[in-house]
Amino acid sequence: MLLALINYFLEYKKDIGSTTEIATFIAFIIGILTYHEHYYIAAFLSVVTTGLLALKRTLEMFAKNMSEEDLFAILKFALVTVVIYPLLPDKNFGPFDAFNPKSIWKMVVLVSVIDFTAYTVLRWKGTRTLWITGVIGGMISSTAVSYELSKLAKKFKTITYSALFGIVLAWLVMNFRVVILSGIVDFRVSVHLLFPLVVLSILYAAILLVILIKNRESITRESQQEIPFTNPFQITSALQFGIIYAAVIFTTKALQHFYGEKGVFVASFISGVIDVDAIILSLSNMVAHDSLDTSTAVRSIILAVVSNSIFKYIYIAVFGSRELVKNMTPFLVITLIFGGFYLLFF
Repeated sequence: MLLALINYFLEYKKDIGSTTEIATFIAFIIGILTYHEHYYIAAFLSVVTTGLLALKRTLEMFAKNMSEEDLFAILKFALVTVVIYPLLPDKNFGPFDAFNPKSIWKMVVLVSVIDFTAYTVLRWKGTRTLWITGVIGGMISSTAVSYELSKLAKKFKTITYSALFGIVLAWLVMNFRVVILSGIVDFRVSVHLLFPLVVLSILYAAILLVILIKNRESITRESQQEIPFTNPFQITSALQFGIIYAAVIFTTKALQHFYGEKGVFVASFISGVIDVDAIILSLSNMVAHDSLDTSTAVRSIILAVVSNSIFKYIYIAVFGSRELVKNMTPFLVITLIFGGFYLLFF
């Protein structure tokens, strides 16, 4: 460590940088952690440090090209995701115990992540790679992706098809997320879900291919156009989603209070409006403990997927452009037809 400090002061006037010295210091800390058998923390620091060193040139270019507006956007993003979220109470409040500040803010964080990722991808690689946002976001929340990319498509008319591809890919990823989540709890449920959700995904891909072929010229023209960027992160957008999400939760719980949960299917439809993950895990857990048969659980999960798709389409219809809504309509229609057919005949 002493040699590293001496080397830093010798090269300080040359303005070479301090990356080597900092890496040496971190390596020293990793050694101490390993000696005291804190292996997981040491491994985590090793991976992060190696990754940062490997991306040194990229990060330097990113920092040089960063504007004051970008810096404020990053700070606001950190405020929403890192500072506020841990401080909120994880407790239900209000009528029907409908409002959980931590749960609602979690959705604000998710939207913030999708929003920030979308703008970062657009600035880094342009409109052609907006689909990356759909893939990444679909692993977290396809609802948040549908909301954010719809707003982008309405704001920037030239990215309509890029936003469309991102949303459809998020819906596709969600289908496989459903299979994986159910399989973690009970493998039998995921096996039965695999066929219908793969078929639905193939239908999505077929519709997307038709749109691609039919609108090839518009898509090519769109990918070559530049769009004017403004602030890459808007807190108001995330808060808007959080308010809508809270309103949906309140409405759902009010209906449950006054009319009750008449069976697993009604509960699945209502839960799917808010979030599919919770109902997937709970039903799969019931199957694992033999308190619910596999067939009922699978059909209930499919119903939750359908209701979630309806809810996402409403977001697209309200916040998206007409062109986006028109192109997303076939995906909702095929989801309703396929879901209804499966529930009636399987």
